[in-house]
Amino acid sequence: MKRHLASVGLLAAIAAPAVGWPLAWADPVPSVSISLDDGARETAPGAENTYTLRISNQGTAQLKRVLLVQSLPPSMTFVKADAGGQAKQGKVAWTVNVPPQKDAIVHVSARVGAVAGTAVRNLATTACARRSAAGPVLVCATDINTVAVPEKTADWVLPVSLASAAVAGLVTGAFLFRRRRRVQTV
Repeated sequence: MKRHLASVGLLAAIAAPAVGWPLAWADPVPSVSISLDDGARETAPGAENTYTLRISNQGTAQLKRVLLVQSLPPSMTFVKADAGGQAKQGKVAWTVNVPPQKDAIVHVSARVGAVAGTAVRNLATTACARRSAAGPVLVCATDINTVAVPEKTADWVLPVSLASAAVAGLVTGAFLFRRRRRVQTV
């Protein structure tokens, strides 16, 4: 069985260039992972969320000039980024070098704006790593927070509630007053 697999590999190495296929091992995909987290699961309009973006190189070669890009949803406003992060058109970008068996860590802060609707909403931001702006995506990560938007009560609810309470108080008072008078006259 081992000979068969080896011969298939050899055949592929010979045939691939002949038909114009790139060799799989000519440009190996690096061992890279990425994580994105703001340390929270819930947020609210007006809150400032700070995200930690970590890219880890588990490979043996240095990753040079890796482009990290984090997309911010339309309901978030960029506040600041460290490590030379640049914000443009709802995205924050960094260029980092990651030595073998090391991590590169960057941060971005963004403010949660108004969220449409009156129910619970999810707010997601995604970050991806590429070898270059035009290169393929190596890896991505997403952070999702729940945004609890308080339901707005109608403008008439409070006055009607107060009026109802006042009427109920008057009716109860009149009932008790009449009952007390009846008890005294009997």
